[in-house]
Amino acid sequence: MAKMKQLTAEDMRRNTARANKTGILSKKASMGVYVIVLLLAVAARTIQLFTNMDFNTGRYIDPSIFKNYTLMVLIPGFVILAFILLAGNAKDKVIGSCILINPMRLRYDRVNKKLPGAAGYSALLMALLVLANIIFDFVAIVNKNKVIASEMTREEAEEYNMLTGYSVGQLVIHFIMLCVILNFIAMAVNIFKGEGISHGNCAALSFYSGWKVVDMMQMISDNVAVSDCSILLYEMFSYITALLFFMNTARFFNGMEKKFTRFWMCFFGYVSSILAAVSVIPRYILLLIPTGYEERLAMKIPEISDIGIVFMTITMVAVFWSTYVYRVMPKLSVGKRRWSRAPMNKQYLEIEHIDVKPVE
Repeated sequence: MAKMKQLTAEDMRRNTARANKTGILSKKASMGVYVIVLLLAVAARTIQLFTNMDFNTGRYIDPSIFKNYTLMVLIPGFVILAFILLAGNAKDKVIGSCILINPMRLRYDRVNKKLPGAAGYSALLMALLVLANIIFDFVAIVNKNKVIASEMTREEAEEYNMLTGYSVGQLVIHFIMLCVILNFIAMAVNIFKGEGISHGNCAALSFYSGWKVVDMMQMISDNVAVSDCSILLYEMFSYITALLFFMNTARFFNGMEKKFTRFWMCFFGYVSSILAAVSVIPRYILLLIPTGYEERLAMKIPEISDIGIVFMTITMVAVFWSTYVYRVMPKLSVGKRRWSRAPMNKQYLEIEHIDVKPVE
């Protein structure tokens, strides 16, 4: 693994110059492309699952590339998003005015990081959906044991434990999920306080990574032919891109930004949001369509926490269209506490002489 180093002032200068370059389009145009690609991809995936999927095997009825409407939308959509993020401009609208109104002459890198309230609400939604996942796991275990208990005598059923089958492995996974919940709640609190994502939040994102890695390992162990199962592939790719997004997010907020950290953070944010929507929303739509419902009884129901990926990633991506739009001036403290001063150039501290011209 590459050694991480703290961002220096020169690194910040280069990153600022690179991100503030001029281009044909604004990076904000990527949001319009994202919305169009997401809607078209969800519609294409719904049609594809409804007309060309054998849910008993998880494979396409007709594997022809011309029947894969979803890929026809995703591939050009991702290429266009990458082009806009690389070639588009993101002229900073805050740093100039921040310096002008900065009475204590704080360096721009000393200004607090701020994320919009939407990101905080998305973090709370993510925590709630992960909690719902845990609850649904227990409900599934209890319902399964109720069926078993119904075939027993009354005395045996009364002594039968409704949590039978709950393994140590599931306990470990649920513990990791609880840590994920606490971290997303802490992230939401920090965002609402205007402090952005803390170093502790960045470190705790490893719990989310661990949870999704375990999910993918379990997916592979339960389904040997994952490559042949389209539904599992989209689910797995949404997890992988979400992990890459949070990894680059943690790197950025830890001050360990590399040359293309912002690009990969925005790109994987868009991609993971779209892939999660393509993986989850069409299957929920199919549950509401009565035609051919019996043929879809073998369809794997997506995890409800996957919905959180759709919103969590996109609400954080929108912040980085402008280089330092997420930085704001710290509040003036009441009482004896004052703003901490940044090192000042000597020319600002000393005045050699003042020429006074007499009034004629």
